[in-house]
Amino acid sequence: RKLGSSLEIAFRWNLDRDAMADLKIKTYYTFAKFPNPMIVEIFAREKGIDLFAIEKQVDAPGLENRNAEHLARNPAGQLPYLELEDGTVIAETISICEWLEEVKPEPAFIGSTPEKRAVARMWQRRMEEHFVYPTFYSVRFWTASDDCTGPLKNFFAQRNKILIPGAWKEMQAWALSRLEWLEEVKKGSPSDYIAGDEMTVVDIQVYTTLVFFEDLGAPFMAQHGERLRWTKAFVARMAARPAVKACHDHVKEVFG
Repeated sequence: RKLGSSLEIAFRWNLDRDAMADLKIKTYYTFAKFPNPMIVEIFAREKGIDLFAIEKQVDAPGLENRNAEHLARNPAGQLPYLELEDGTVIAETISICEWLEEVKPEPAFIGSTPEKRAVARMWQRRMEEHFVYPTFYSVRFWTASDDCTGPLKNFFAQRNKILIPGAWKEMQAWALSRLEWLEEVKKGSPSDYIAGDEMTVVDIQVYTTLVFFEDLGAPFMAQHGERLRWTKAFVARMAARPAVKACHDHVKEVFG
């Protein structure tokens, strides 16, 4: 890591270090280039929360997150996760975002009123269950299939006990059908973001899923762009947000 570069980014972002001290996070365990860590990083940046000083990059491709030390803290073995100063461990991406929103409510990205929170969570569940999860599993299953011949071949063999190679195309079709459904919804109720006119956590989750897997087995925009015009414009809007740009810059800084 180039510390000077990180400090420069933090200064440019005017990240709230006083609020960070109040969060009492001991360590943020992550692998910044993977989609779930990207969700947390973008969400934190949008809220002005500085995770630089307490982040620890974990070698997920090398299965470091599945060693005894990490499993003692986080038995599920996934990244990212937080360890608080009192020993509390918070894993699961959306749970981390929910916690950050609770401890630093403004600016709100899960909703500033009960109604807005309900709508944001409604859309998050709609897109997670029917787009995000099927996309993830389509790629995992694809890596175990004869159709995958590149560097990702059998990548998940030591990570998932059950892989169904023959189902990857159906899982991807399921995910695509949710994007096509979203296109129809936006024709009737146009808005810049998924849950409405304000950016929320669901936008970050869908954006990271789309861009991460576009070149890794789920090229929705490349193959179906003519049918996904709202989606393509949405991705461009998200990519232009300073927090998203800074996240991508951070990945380049850490991994080169």
